[in-house]
Amino acid sequence: MRLPLTRLARASAVLAGCTILITSCAEDGSSSDAIREIDTSGQSWSVDALLTDCAAPGVDPAGCVGPNSEGKYTSLSREQVTKPWQLCSVLPHMKDSTWIGINYGEVSQAKSLGVGLSTSDAGGYNNLSEQVSQVENCVSSGADAILLSAVSFESLNNAVKDAVAAGVPVIDVGNGVSSNEVAGHVLQDYVDMGRLIGEHLVSLDRPMRVALLPGPAGAGWAERSREGFEATIAGSQVTVADVKYGDTGKEVQLKLVEDVLASNPDIDALVGNAVMAEAATQVLGERGLADRIGVYTTYVTPELVELMGAGRANCGPSEQSSLIGQMAVDYAVRVLEDLPAPGAVERYAPVPVVVCGSAEGELANIDEFDMNGSFAPPSFRPNYSLKAAQ
Repeated sequence: MRLPLTRLARASAVLAGCTILITSCAEDGSSSDAIREIDTSGQSWSVDALLTDCAAPGVDPAGCVGPNSEGKYTSLSREQVTKPWQLCSVLPHMKDSTWIGINYGEVSQAKSLGVGLSTSDAGGYNNLSEQVSQVENCVSSGADAILLSAVSFESLNNAVKDAVAAGVPVIDVGNGVSSNEVAGHVLQDYVDMGRLIGEHLVSLDRPMRVALLPGPAGAGWAERSREGFEATIAGSQVTVADVKYGDTGKEVQLKLVEDVLASNPDIDALVGNAVMAEAATQVLGERGLADRIGVYTTYVTPELVELMGAGRANCGPSEQSSLIGQMAVDYAVRVLEDLPAPGAVERYAPVPVVVCGSAEGELANIDEFDMNGSFAPPSFRPNYSLKAAQ
């Protein structure tokens, strides 16, 4: 049995000007196809998306989390943009492919629409005060809108309130904030990401004791992924033996993996963030445990895709990071231009899908995975300053 990858392919296929490349992996696990650059000519594009009405019954207004529906997100074209708007993006860090991918998507869509974009990163999830200062700097520098990828679900709310009071709309991007003063949300609900990998493990229909390493404590995406995973496996043969939180720096995650293995030598799998998985494959290989302990994640990176292709990691859902960045910039410009967003809702995300490598046997589908929309090309370097088109 193979796990289909239809939605991701459809979403990427309709991006204007993008040639679709299905990624395949060579015997050594390396990717045999490149990631194409996003078209920045100013054309409109459309993708399959998850839409959430923040005012709908059953939706928690704190973060706009709750039931969603499938629909389309259609972007603006450059000819619809009337001013050289200046956007200000605040990221948690640029230490992994997820945030570099979001930066790539934001920069690409800003180029496409002819708007300016300044970017800063806090250097890690422990640097709350640094990120608050960066939001304040966005306001004082005259930004027209802020793209906030928060290091904390709760602790940026006052900074959001102050920015909005100063007349600067804030878009919640990638991580989630509980403030109801943001102008919109562009991010996966990581409940869905945790649910997807939980459903996969339950479907294997065998007893499994797992250790869960969600990511940084207090980060919206990490907490939501744990919530979705644990709710999904409740009452099944999959049980959580241990939970460890920590920043997504590789050294931090490496230490957490070592601690988990020391405390729980009989676990069947490690589940959690992608940096954990990259570190875990190294440790498991060195200890001769790779064939006994599986490695599953709540999102994927290019490095993890290669490890899956080499049979060293099992499965994880793709959140399509660069597409989130594109949608975030487009949504911010819609707010500034007072142009209603598709579906007249306040939260959008690309449709995620589970990717499995050869270690998952007949369930492997990695040869169908299209990395366009998920990651930046290898040649891309983080861009902190983009001038608006004249």
